[in-house]
Amino acid sequence: MRISLSWLRELVSFDLAAEELADKLTMAGFEVESIEDRRTWADGVVVGQILTADRHPNADKLQVCTVDIGAPQALNIVCGAANARAGLYVPVATIGTYLPHIDLKLRPTKLRGVKSEGMICSLAELGLAKESSGIHEFEGPLSLGVDVRPLLALDDVILDVTSTANRADALSMVGIAREVAALTGSKLTLPEPPVLEAINTQAKWVSIADSKACSAYIGTLIRGVKVQPSP
Repeated sequence: MRISLSWLRELVSFDLAAEELADKLTMAGFEVESIEDRRTWADGVVVGQILTADRHPNADKLQVCTVDIGAPQALNIVCGAANARAGLYVPVATIGTYLPHIDLKLRPTKLRGVKSEGMICSLAELGLAKESSGIHEFEGPLSLGVDVRPLLALDDVILDVTSTANRADALSMVGIAREVAALTGSKLTLPEPPVLEAINTQAKWVSIADSKACSAYIGTLIRGVKVQPSP
């Protein structure tokens, strides 16, 4: 199970680094298979806005973009994404940024004779998707030059935790939060479950053979659920 530390801290207040928490969980019988520090994935990536996007003079599939990242001078960035266009708010990897998922450190370069001073990123290049059809588009307006990590939930550390077969109670964020509260003596704060109103309900009575053994039987059928990739 993948445990988000920022989410876990919403449920239980503890003051431990990811490695210290992993040690405590390991000693309590949970196997922490990996610690994924997402904060390193986009260190140096900021919010920018594409001001212009013009066809590259020497390449049909490239565009030359001027990008405002809140600096005195707009950046000149060559981009190969078909969805790059003026007005977009986008993640921009600045010079010196290292993108671990594509093993690339950004340096000033020339692409087909045109200088490029950074990189407009897709979610795949930031490690958030297996494939991307183009650069990521933020919903604007946004402040320019700010860190993209809070916007993309990359200001977080993920623990991959395996629980044993007898600890089904720990197969949830709430279950792990209870465990961490017990291990650290920290305060546990669980959210109130939401009250949902059923829409277009139709009651169908079920005959109960033994009302002493089962006083009531209630089920809910949900239709129209679409399974898609989730975080």
